Amino acid sequence: MITFEFPLNERIRRLLRIEEIYQKFEHQLKNTHDYFEFGCFNTLFEIVQLVSRSDLKIDFLQELERQEKKQSTLIESQTLKEGQLNPKEIIPMIQVARKKLENIDVKPGFNFNNNLFLEEVKKRISSPGGLLDVDFPNFRNWATHKTRKSKLEDFKSWTQPLMVFKDAASIILLILRNQCHVESIKAKEGKHQQTIDPLKTFDLIRLELEKTLNIYPEISANKYTVNVFFNQLSEELKKEPVKLNLEFKYSICWL
Repeated sequence: MITFEFPLNERIRRLLRIEEIYQKFEHQLKNTHDYFEFGCFNTLFEIVQLVSRSDLKIDFLQELERQEKKQSTLIESQTLKEGQLNPKEIIPMIQVARKKLENIDVKPGFNFNNNLFLEEVKKRISSPGGLLDVDFPNFRNWATHKTRKSKLEDFKSWTQPLMVFKDAASIILLILRNQCHVESIKAKEGKHQQTIDPLKTFDLIRLELEKTLNIYPEISANKYTVNVFFNQLSEELKKEPVKLNLEFKYSICWL
C-alpha cells in the first residue's frame, strides 16, 4: 500500500514538512557515494530555515501540553479503544519532548553557534554558482581530508541541537494518525466526494492505495466536503484522469 496525506491547515502542513525533511536528511547520511555531503548540506540548511522560526517552539510546547492533558483524560475515563495508543506510554514521550524543547534556545536565523565554516558553506550554497571547490578551498580541504565517518560525526553534531523538533513533530503526528476515522471506499470513474461534519475541526486526510494501481489522488476540501480525483501519468509524464472504478481506504484525522 502507498499512503497519500493531505493537510487541512498550515500547522499540520508544517509538521509533515518537518517530518519529511528530517527523513530525507537521515537517508542522505546513509549514502555511501561520492559527494554525498553536498546533498546533506542542502538539507541541513533547509532544516535550519524551517525550525528556527520564532513561533515554532511555542506552538510545539502548547500542542504537547494540550496532548498531555488529553491523554491524561483518557486514562481517567478509561475509554481506550482497541488498537488505540496507550496513554500511559504516550505521556512519558510527551514529557521528554517538552523538557527538551524547554531547555533549547534556537533563535531566528540560527547560526550554529557562530560556526564560521558553516556560515560560509550556507552563503555559498545559496549563491548562483553554488558550492564549488574551486571557489572555496576551505571546503575542499574539509571534503578531501575528512573521512566519511568524521564527516558523519560533523553532520550529527551540527544537527544535534535541532533534533528536538523532529522528536516533537513525530509524537504529535503519531497521535494525529492514530486519531482517525477509517473507511473503505469505492470511487466511481476515478472520482469521489465525501461529506464531513462542518461543526468539527479536522486536520489531516489520508488515502491508502494499492501500489500496483500506479495512480495518485488530487484532493481538495472545505468545511463541508472532500473531493478526490484520481490521476495517472502518461509515458510523457502528463497527467491523465483515471476513469476506472477503484477501491481505497480513506481516513480523516484530528488532534
